[in-house]
Amino acid sequence: MLRIIYNPVAGPKTVRNIDRIRVVLTRRGIPHELVKTVGPGHATRLAREAALEGHNAVIAVGGDGTINEVANGLAGSATQLCVVPHGTGNVIAAEMGLPSSVEGCVDLLFSGKTAEIPLARAGDRYFVLLASAGFDAEVVERMTHRAKNVLGIAAYFFGGLRHLLRYQPTLWMEFPGKERVEAQAVIVCRGKRYGGGVTLVPDGNVTGSSFRVVALLSKGRWAIVRFALSALLGKIAPSPAVLVRETPSVLVRCGIPSAAQVDGDYLSPLPVRFEMTQTILRIVVPRDFAIRQSI
Repeated sequence: MLRIIYNPVAGPKTVRNIDRIRVVLTRRGIPHELVKTVGPGHATRLAREAALEGHNAVIAVGGDGTINEVANGLAGSATQLCVVPHGTGNVIAAEMGLPSSVEGCVDLLFSGKTAEIPLARAGDRYFVLLASAGFDAEVVERMTHRAKNVLGIAAYFFGGLRHLLRYQPTLWMEFPGKERVEAQAVIVCRGKRYGGGVTLVPDGNVTGSSFRVVALLSKGRWAIVRFALSALLGKIAPSPAVLVRETPSVLVRCGIPSAAQVDGDYLSPLPVRFEMTQTILRIVVPRDFAIRQSI
């Protein structure tokens, strides 16, 4: 048995994509059931139920936030995750090199392979690809489904411009060994990509056992603008203004309320500890997806 979990607010084409998935599965004689989410956290419960009931796979239809929830439900289980991206950024799908068509993604259940991805954790929630604290996490916190459905990836651009007008607090990072570093924005990358086609860590490895912290050390609005432009151009590199460090853990604090996000979904206020775990997610990927055991 295979379960399809979909987010009905991920966009207006969701129902049509669901129909295309069911056609592929029906033609192959694969028994399946369809369930839709009704609110935050529901996809996690539905995926956990599927794993406990012994489903072979779960097809997750939605954006990176929905994929994250399903991954949390399947974490550590033998049930495979098949991703059909249907969101704004679809960063996880891009990182895994998934096909551009619905049918191509579903067909990976039969023609692809299974990658075992070690999950990272922020507080008590796992994340697949990326997390952050500070500036961009606060943009994510204020983002609405309506804005994303109407404007697409541009919603984050306009949200970032508005947030630049607000006060930008200082963050404190604490690495293993109690080393403390001040920053204005902190991004935790498991793989190469950040969002909107941006490659933030060219040698990142989502199948490895650590992550990269990319932190903006310089203060002020213009520092954020320069950092964002460098990221868009793929020119982020260690410098007096930017820290790039491989680590299995980092604790991020802030003296005033500030936000954290995971895989494009708001998580909670700071402080939050980001750390690697030994919990595995089994995700269906193309045959040519490169699996490396370390960064």
